[in-house]
Amino acid sequence: MRNASRFQKFSGCYQCQSCKRKTRSTGRGDNENSNLCAECYDMAGIENEISDCGSTPERVAEIEALKAIILSKGGVL
Repeated sequence: MRNASRFQKFSGCYQCQSCKRKTRSTGRGDNENSNLCAECYDMAGIENEISDCGSTPERVAEIEALKAIILSKGGVL
């Protein structure tokens, strides 16, 4: 059975600058440069879009879902 984890083998751990969870590179090439976990990186992008274009109920729901994931994994918001 193949490991479904998106973490990259042999990548070092770091602490997310936003939620303080330990995480490591996912291989997407984006979040590790900003020292954010994947969820905080995605949430920051959505918040930036809301700031630029205005809020929609769908985008607010996406942020709430990401917050729930972060909290369920031990993050602090």
